[in-house]
Amino acid sequence: MSGDLPLSSLDPAERAELRSTIRAAADESGFPSRARDLEGQSAHPGLDADLWRVLAEEIGIAGVGLPDSAGGLGGLAEILDVAEELGAALAPVPYLTSTVLAGQILAACGDAATPYLERIVSGQIAAAAVTDRAGRLGEITCTSDGASVTGSVRFVAYGTSAAFHVVAALIGDDVDLFIVEAGDAQAHPLPSLDFTRPSATVTFDSSAATRLTTGGSGAAALERGVDIALLATAADQLGGAQRCFDMTLEYIKFRRQFNREIGSFQAIKHRMADALMLVEMARSGLDRATWEHSDQPSVDAAVVKAWCTDAYNAVVAETIQLHGGVGFTWEHDAHLYFRRARYDAAFLGDATYHRARIAALLDW
Repeated sequence: MSGDLPLSSLDPAERAELRSTIRAAADESGFPSRARDLEGQSAHPGLDADLWRVLAEEIGIAGVGLPDSAGGLGGLAEILDVAEELGAALAPVPYLTSTVLAGQILAACGDAATPYLERIVSGQIAAAAVTDRAGRLGEITCTSDGASVTGSVRFVAYGTSAAFHVVAALIGDDVDLFIVEAGDAQAHPLPSLDFTRPSATVTFDSSAATRLTTGGSGAAALERGVDIALLATAADQLGGAQRCFDMTLEYIKFRRQFNREIGSFQAIKHRMADALMLVEMARSGLDRATWEHSDQPSVDAAVVKAWCTDAYNAVVAETIQLHGGVGFTWEHDAHLYFRRARYDAAFLGDATYHRARIAALLDW
């Protein structure tokens, strides 16, 4: 992917250590199994504050992929490493939406955004009130002097837990970016299928705003942030799909029927081979989008998001089916991955939306 975001600033050993440290922190906190405990959590829904503190403050993932000038480190490869591990663990933390989506939008806004990037790096949560769940621009307008914004955006991830909001607003036909502190906005939680990914409707009523861009330059920053967030979402999907495949592989090795392991049956082998193909093709597509210097990053991001969406949905469905009756129970983790797969599928546009977007970008 082209752009000013470095591909990587860590060597392979450091990247492997980052992954293992995240994995250990999630395991120690009891995830993914503890995700079911978040159902109905009223205070800061979908957020494990203790895990986020460890990951953000002690391990430092809140700054992964953000500029050095704001205290960040790493590049696109490290963003995807973190997202994949968090997706595998179903970690209820706002890395994808705060550090990646909001952070990468801010990183393209120049020096005016540096204080807010520093707040993200410190672990404060930024909510990106920029697009709805389908990736469409929210209906927010700004006064001519840029001093306040009015409107609302639905399906804002971690909207009720945010310290501040990154807002995309219209001034005439131009899109510019603003900061609104949480105290100047109203966030109302929405029901979410995924216990680990809360959403809210965020409303601004002549809310005081700090303007970051002028003359419509916010559109390019928004596009950049969304494209990188799409890749990170695909990595989250890849992590979940890989964990589902591994979990199913272990199960069919010891589950016996007709005096033999069910994994020895040819029909099961074929289904597992198909699932592995989906996972590996998703990984290959994400690697290509990461390391190839493309002049069409938006196309790459849309292709990978569409493919990984279909792959994750298919693999998690096989996980439930091949686990038999136990795969349908509340006590098994399969439904937790099903919930995440459905959330990720809709986040920033589903596969159908992105296939149409690809066609439009390529003038098909």
